[in-house]
Amino acid sequence: MSAPSQMSMSAIDESKVIVYGACFCCFNGIQIENPEIGCAAKETLLCLSCDFCLKSGADKLRCFCMDIRFESPKVCIKQQGQCFCLHSGMAIPPDSEVPAMISVCFLVCFPKVGFFKKISEVKG
Repeated sequence: MSAPSQMSMSAIDESKVIVYGACFCCFNGIQIENPEIGCAAKETLLCLSCDFCLKSGADKLRCFCMDIRFESPKVCIKQQGQCFCLHSGMAIPPDSEVPAMISVCFLVCFPKVGFFKKISEVKG
């Protein structure tokens, strides 16, 4: 029997999410192009990891829409979530999936300067 599917930490399509706010280790964004219906999240705190998914057509997790498990620590804290068109992410320390950014009101100031930038444009 195979293990239940888990929300991938890279489940956010970075080419579609526009950053509207960020403060170094966390960001908030909006997906205007083909927004997904439902909510999903993956959170990790040291060795405790939790997945949550309420999307139509998604595989069921161990406890209907939720899965909690212990795993070998890879980060201190990491979170990625999506609720309809809104996305968020946080990582301590920042990494390739949740890069360090500074942004306010859709104006990205770090690491690249620009207006209405997608996550992939800020990283690339």
